[in-house]
Amino acid sequence: MDSKKVLEKLLRIAANQQKIIMKLAQAQEGLPPDSLPNSQVSMTEGQGAPPAAAPLPQRLDPAKTMKTPAKALLEALAPAVRQTVVTIEAHGGDMLVKFQPGKATQPNYDAILKTLQDLTNKNVIQQKFNLKPV
Repeated sequence: MDSKKVLEKLLRIAANQQKIIMKLAQAQEGLPPDSLPNSQVSMTEGQGAPPAAAPLPQRLDPAKTMKTPAKALLEALAPAVRQTVVTIEAHGGDMLVKFQPGKATQPNYDAILKTLQDLTNKNVIQQKFNLKPV
């Protein structure tokens, strides 16, 4: 084979590879067929292959979940304190805490208040709440 035929064969291979890459990109992006521009590989003497497009950045961070302020507070409580709570609900500017019968003590209230203040200072809870036992 002479060099011209070798180059023609290489160009056909490159064109086929480009078609496959485009189909894979469409499938990965969830796009309908033929929505990405087609790239035709053509080279003339003295020119190299066109520069490859930079790959799309893939985001590997998990999506952040949105928690309600009451749920964030409940999950942040120490297990011993969490067991003293029946429910925590946010209403307006108040965080209403319902304790287990006989568990509404000052140390339990203080532990929940401190956790609420810590979460507010760390911007886990965006709004200021007044803690109120029910």
